[in-house]
Amino acid sequence: MKRSTKRIRRFLLFLVGGAMPVILILGMVFRLPPSLITVLILVLGLMLAAMWLWYQANLDATGDEWWQDDQASGWRGY
Repeated sequence: MKRSTKRIRRFLLFLVGGAMPVILILGMVFRLPPSLITVLILVLGLMLAAMWLWYQANLDATGDEWWQDDQASGWRGY
């Protein structure tokens, strides 16, 4: 995996994680209903958790893993 791809994924994690306090602050400033803020925070939390798991799972991926099948035949050669 290229270095810039890792940097972009970390930046996306930062954006989603940073959106949570921003929503809390904007909710207080604009007096949004607490139920709306709660739903938005939960959705962003689930997105952040899924993105973080995906990021951690692919940290050491090079793209040459044995399970990647470039041909649709399904034959793995063993």
